[in-house]
Amino acid sequence: MLLYLKRNEPDIVVSLYHKLLQTLSEREIEKVDDEKTEASFAFGDSKRAVRPGHISILLAVTTAYAMKDSFQGALDIWNATPIRFYPVASGGFFSKLNWDPALRQRVRDWVPRLDIAVQVSRPPLLSRRIVDLANNQAADTIEKLYQAVIDGLSGPDAFIAAQEAEITSTKRVAMSNIVWTSFLAGFMKCQRRDLAGKLWNDMTALGIRPGVSLWTALIDSYDSIHAVDDALASWNMMRAENVQPNALAYRAVVSAHFNGRKPDTALRIFREYQREYQSTLPKDSQHDLSVHNTVLHGLLMADRTQEAKVLLRSMHDAGISPDLVSYNTFLAYYGRRGDFKELANVVNDMENAHLVGDVFSFSTILSALLKAGREDAPDIIFKLMQKQGIEPNVATYTAIIDHQMRGQDEQNVRAAMLMLQRMELNPLIQPNEVTYTSILTGLHRNQQLPVEKVQEWIKDITGRMKERGIKFGLPTYHILMKACLSNPQPDGLQAAMGYYHELRRRKHEMQNGTWYILLAGLLQREEWSIAHEVVTDMNKTGMKPNGSILELVRRIRKHVQY
Repeated sequence: MLLYLKRNEPDIVVSLYHKLLQTLSEREIEKVDDEKTEASFAFGDSKRAVRPGHISILLAVTTAYAMKDSFQGALDIWNATPIRFYPVASGGFFSKLNWDPALRQRVRDWVPRLDIAVQVSRPPLLSRRIVDLANNQAADTIEKLYQAVIDGLSGPDAFIAAQEAEITSTKRVAMSNIVWTSFLAGFMKCQRRDLAGKLWNDMTALGIRPGVSLWTALIDSYDSIHAVDDALASWNMMRAENVQPNALAYRAVVSAHFNGRKPDTALRIFREYQREYQSTLPKDSQHDLSVHNTVLHGLLMADRTQEAKVLLRSMHDAGISPDLVSYNTFLAYYGRRGDFKELANVVNDMENAHLVGDVFSFSTILSALLKAGREDAPDIIFKLMQKQGIEPNVATYTAIIDHQMRGQDEQNVRAAMLMLQRMELNPLIQPNEVTYTSILTGLHRNQQLPVEKVQEWIKDITGRMKERGIKFGLPTYHILMKACLSNPQPDGLQAAMGYYHELRRRKHEMQNGTWYILLAGLLQREEWSIAHEVVTDMNKTGMKPNGSILELVRRIRKHVQY
């Protein structure tokens, strides 16, 4: 292909590209999967490794279209290609175009534009990527991604349409509401209200009128940071703009006011919802139920128990069937207060409604029983499950244990250990690797209990596993290392590296996911020297890392050089 590029025969290169795709098997090409995020690709096996030859094929055909001055032709190729592109893997190709500096620069300019165009054309994938970045507080990366979109929306060479109605022959991909909303929510989650404001101004400048979903995202974002006054101001602005709220918008503003300890205002807006909007919804509307569940939760959070009970009864009268979330909200409230009479009443109401409890239900009752000093709590839960027609098994018990370990206080750990003991004594529900992993993961994440106490429990669990001959598989090591690295305390790093060295001693085959979890976690902690040592270890294995790992390696080396 390079030969024909040098001969200035781009059409032959395009033809070769299509022939090559036909000859490559599915296993040899990284496929773009709209149902997976970039992070999930990083956890795949070695078959997902970046193959520079394949990316070079994509870049070669891109160069052919650059020679033809057809950006749209290149974009069509990129939108249809099964080859997964990683920017970090493209550097070597450009040096092969040194014979034509102008062409090389054009291709360099086109590649990031094509990459962002493809991402914009896949809203669910791009949205999930933004959510993942926001969860990791990667505001700078989100900002760069957003700026790339804005650059594609503006100027004489714009190739992205601001909305679907503006798609043209030169703007074949368009921003969608879900992506605008994801960027807004991402900026707010990263506490970058300045960037959220810029996005809002950009949309106005582009002639886009924010719809109800964007306003809802803004209100939800203010709710998440307890900025109740800003949430109400946004609500009022939305109404002033004549944007009609839907059930989810009402739910968002009601939640914000309850969480901001303004229950009276929340109830005033809820009554407005009942008066002006609720009648437009079908009786079985899940959105309507969501609004009512939000109010139930808010009333109980404000200790307005009687009002919550009245609302629950009114739901029945209005033909709105309370669901498991409704009853779990009451279980959690009475469980925290150790009110066993009311707990029993709620369980009876659930049975009358033919609703079976879930992990949250049983775990909540378990916590309440243990809080009251009932050492027979696991047996009571066992009988309650059977009464509701649930035959307790390993998966059920493990799920309850996992739920308890997420609580992080000593009572939660004690509850999990009692459930584990119950399993170990019952030959029909013997704990497995997943059960023990749930407890270890919770312990490694724990930042509330004394380190010495946590270490004692970890030693106990690993001892139990050894007695039963249960060994960690690679997926378990991944889970444990990730949990350890998420704990900012020094023992978190120590435990993660302990599992890493144990993996190497046992000569487990290290996959892309192993290196990604370790390197990403070390970068998050800014443990640059240790990360560099791990990169050295990885290189010694001869493994070909995928694009996400190559990007991590690039960042590590760049930092270590300085």
